[in-house]
Amino acid sequence: MLEKNFKILLLDAPQSVWKWFDGTLPSPALAILASYTKTLYDVRVLDLNVDKTPWQSLKNCLSDFAPDLIAIPCTHTCHVNEVRAALLMIRKFSPKTLVCGGGVHFKVFHKDYLEEGLVDFIATGEGELTFSELTRSLCSFKNRAAAGNAVDISKKYAELKAIDGLAFICDGVVHVTKTRAHIHNLDKIPFPSYEMFPMRHYKIPIYGGNETFGITFGRGCANRCCFCSESFGWDYTLRRNSPEYAVRHIELLRDNYARTTFIFADTDFLLNREWVEEFIDIIKQKKVKIKFHIQTACTTIIRNESLVPKLKEIGLFEIMLGTESPFQNVLNKLKSFHLNQKTMIEAMQIVKKYDVLLMAMMFWGTEYDSAETLREGLKFFDKYADITCPNVLTPYPGTPLYEEMKEKGKIYVEDMAVYDQSHVIAPAGGMSYAQTRFTYEMGLLRHYNLNPFYYMGLFSKNRFLRINYWHFTKLIWMNALEGFMNPVRYHKKLYDQPGYESVMGEAWKDGGR
Repeated sequence: MLEKNFKILLLDAPQSVWKWFDGTLPSPALAILASYTKTLYDVRVLDLNVDKTPWQSLKNCLSDFAPDLIAIPCTHTCHVNEVRAALLMIRKFSPKTLVCGGGVHFKVFHKDYLEEGLVDFIATGEGELTFSELTRSLCSFKNRAAAGNAVDISKKYAELKAIDGLAFICDGVVHVTKTRAHIHNLDKIPFPSYEMFPMRHYKIPIYGGNETFGITFGRGCANRCCFCSESFGWDYTLRRNSPEYAVRHIELLRDNYARTTFIFADTDFLLNREWVEEFIDIIKQKKVKIKFHIQTACTTIIRNESLVPKLKEIGLFEIMLGTESPFQNVLNKLKSFHLNQKTMIEAMQIVKKYDVLLMAMMFWGTEYDSAETLREGLKFFDKYADITCPNVLTPYPGTPLYEEMKEKGKIYVEDMAVYDQSHVIAPAGGMSYAQTRFTYEMGLLRHYNLNPFYYMGLFSKNRFLRINYWHFTKLIWMNALEGFMNPVRYHKKLYDQPGYESVMGEAWKDGGR
């Protein structure tokens, strides 16, 4: 039975583009929540990422649609200010609407958000079943009240406390229910309801534009690398869809939305050899014509080298390797498994052996780093990789790295809107914070502007490589310019800050406080 009298708004706050990833996608969490709720309630999706006037659109939706419940995720730490701004707007213009937050950031800071009154509920783990049960209870409460049957407050709280994976305020105290068990068979989860999203507006320019889309065929990572928020967010577990489900997902996007180039975002796509072989066989049997990028670990690709040419045959064009650093003390700090320079070189040579683009992930900023390790690290990866992502070490909340640096008083930047792996958050090595910033910002500028190898890439015959190099050129100069303009403290404006201030009738203060 469709409960038209209970309205749900699935809201994605606007996001400033992450520097190393220029693109937009529908929220995977909201797209799946839509599948769970669309046939039961009056559900609307509002994705402010692809809205030209996001804050006015949110105000209009709150007024016109008048939702009973809003679901809002905050998965990426760097988007925290926009999420907070959306919550403040909801409280101002629709104070009676209930709000449920989800995602890693809400999981870590659930107590703060609840006590501040910005949200009413938080899904502290995997959210589909928790949100479904919460919605069922809230709809029931509303129906009973409409029928003149008062809901006893103690019974109401008892019903909410029976929902696993939920946090809320009870008798003035934050109450967290029993941990929600993971959904072990991910194939039972329906495909995302893309038809409810403005799909024509999503694009990833650095990989071709509207033809490109990002999807994941699993959840989590079993490794415990100290910096990784994804493995923490999924409780250091890994579950995957079946290869059949994965291919049907690709076909859905190809047939309905003309997506033919894919970013497969699984943290280690090659981990399970049998899974990959079956995936390849199904793609071949169905004659699915696609191009795709994968991520994997150095040790995994060495173990499964024979899969690389088979994957290239069905469309593999790029591999991203978790190489991190050529220096052993840095690797020992970051990785939860043994990795050394010899293994790293062997893995990178395997990728290039099969003429596949290689993207190497580099981290800089540990207590073992210096101007020399930045310079030598970039030079090292230039020998092997087509593209090097020079990420600065970022202590994402909830990770072991965050807890360690917080305890040692090493976190110098509190504004989590710049926790995006391109802004210096803590001092490196024996340097001061100011010296670390100067070293990183100027080090990148010097390396990419005094590098003949890099300029050759700008005019590469390979379309994907050429687009990426021009993108990186823009980013490096933006990074340096930002450093020149804000030498003491980073300052990141709220997305469409003038529009927000116009709608709210008040100036935005950093963090919304």
